[in-house]
Amino acid sequence: MEQRNASLVRTYIGYDRLDTVEQTILLNPIYEKLWVYHNLFQPVRRTREKILLPSDGQTPRVKRVYDQARTPLERLEASEVVDPHRMEALRRLRDEANPLHLREEIYDLIDHLFSLPGATPGITEDVHKTLNLPFHLPEEVLSPVTLDSLRNR
Repeated sequence: MEQRNASLVRTYIGYDRLDTVEQTILLNPIYEKLWVYHNLFQPVRRTREKILLPSDGQTPRVKRVYDQARTPLERLEASEVVDPHRMEALRRLRDEANPLHLREEIYDLIDHLFSLPGATPGITEDVHKTLNLPFHLPEEVLSPVTLDSLRNR
């Protein structure tokens, strides 16, 4: 996700302790849908510059000048640093997804997450079972970006 992960995840999930295997497994589809929703559909304004405005006898004010709001995907397209095949896969993903249904699915999953019981004191669970769960995005979107792949464009 383009913005700091903690701020986005904490906005949706909060600071509650999630410590059962079932809760951990349910977080993965939430993260997957949040990634698609925010990176493909939510426009973001970035600070382009900061201007110090002097003030008589007071500390100077900072005026921020923002660029045009664009989604992280649009910013990525404009940067032209991603392999065209991967960019096409991201565009297809955007075109196939419905942002309204995606948002509803996110909130339904979060409601389900908080309906699950927490851990029982004195009983431990092996959360390592959750480490190899599949991620359901297309392979061309998930493949890692390396410096070689950027140099060979």
